[in-house]
Amino acid sequence: MQFPLTRLYWRMALYIGTALLAFVVLSLASVYFVAASELETYTATKHGGLGREAAKVLAVGGRPALEQWLREDAAIPNDVTVYVLDTASQDIRGLRLPELYANFVRRSVVGTPSDLPSNYQPVRLAPQLLGPSGERYTFLVLPKRITLLGNALTTLGLLAAAMLVIATVAWWIARAVARPLGELQQVVRELASGQIDARVPATIATRQDELGALAADVNRMAAQIAGLLSSRSRLMSDLSHELRSPLARLQAALGLAAHNGKVDEPTVQRIEQEIRQIDRVIGDLLKFSRVDSTAAPLQQRLVRLDELLVALARDEEIEATAHACKIELALADGATVVGDPELLRSGFENILRNAIRHAPAASVISIGISRAVTLCQVTIADRGPGVPPDYLARIFDPYFRVPDAATGTGTGLGLAIARRVFEVHQGGVVAEPRDGGGLTIRVWLPTAVLV
Repeated sequence: MQFPLTRLYWRMALYIGTALLAFVVLSLASVYFVAASELETYTATKHGGLGREAAKVLAVGGRPALEQWLREDAAIPNDVTVYVLDTASQDIRGLRLPELYANFVRRSVVGTPSDLPSNYQPVRLAPQLLGPSGERYTFLVLPKRITLLGNALTTLGLLAAAMLVIATVAWWIARAVARPLGELQQVVRELASGQIDARVPATIATRQDELGALAADVNRMAAQIAGLLSSRSRLMSDLSHELRSPLARLQAALGLAAHNGKVDEPTVQRIEQEIRQIDRVIGDLLKFSRVDSTAAPLQQRLVRLDELLVALARDEEIEATAHACKIELALADGATVVGDPELLRSGFENILRNAIRHAPAASVISIGISRAVTLCQVTIADRGPGVPPDYLARIFDPYFRVPDAATGTGTGLGLAIARRVFEVHQGGVVAEPRDGGGLTIRVWLPTAVLV
């Protein structure tokens, strides 16, 4: 992917470059002032003892004695050079001043600017020695290895090199930060255009920083969107199938009635049965849409689970008897939650009806409640054929049917509705194999805090 030079890129490069340039300038200024201060302290220290001794030698023996003292007797450290300059800025022993210092010494150490009044003596940076005849000498001690910032050309070269390095570093840092943002922007645009398989590259999503975390969040969001769209697509496909089957049978029954010229009682019953099936599908679809909507308002009431399940078991006893099975309850008193009573009943009703449909004759469906400090748990267990382990989590998906299982009379939305009901109540539901055969569905909900 080509990386565009965006405004963010240039702003970052400018900020970073300015900061680095300011750092370099301040560093150079600090070096200059520190070096100048050190030189001043250094020179004053060295001048102090040697200068006074040189003045004594000059006062007693004049210039020849001073030259001899400098060559033979003076205790001059190895890291300095001593210059004794006459008024022409020439050393009395013929030593040449380093080019780096020559002009500075002539202007500010030895010479006197011509535009100054004759009775004005400027501050000197080195002591002045007077000979027996009044001649004046400048006693100068310079370190051998100090260069400060060099000449102007060298300084400009260093600044140019520093700016080149700064520009390179600023470009690299800005690119390292802005390029991942460009990748993120491109992926978001692709998602917005409908390319739901667009993802941020792993090289960015696995970074151990804020950009990596953002990229990982974008990928998770994209995966969730893709899953939701796929789920909606499957839902519409399955819904079409669920509605098409009873409609086709209804159409066939009506065609048969038209062919015979009359509508007999079995045909009427068949038509009524198919109409009821369509009504159940549409009713469950509307109920699923309600609980699947995050905007759906919930009634918040205290609900006694034992009372709700007792009433539900009583209402479903007729259907259980028709399937030659029984419902048994083992309920803990006082299991109370906060929620929508109608929705909670609907969720448990769908699970219980599913158990009744799959329960064999003469079997028992067990409903139990256990209560803890923070959670209430409800179990509904049957002795039906059970569900293979690979499909236990998927039976709560809309219209999912276990392969090779007998086609029931349900709409395929009952368990999906139950899961969403308990999820919107901050709870959950899982399916587990039952010891001895069958299926156990376990529901948990937060216990109500009673004050």
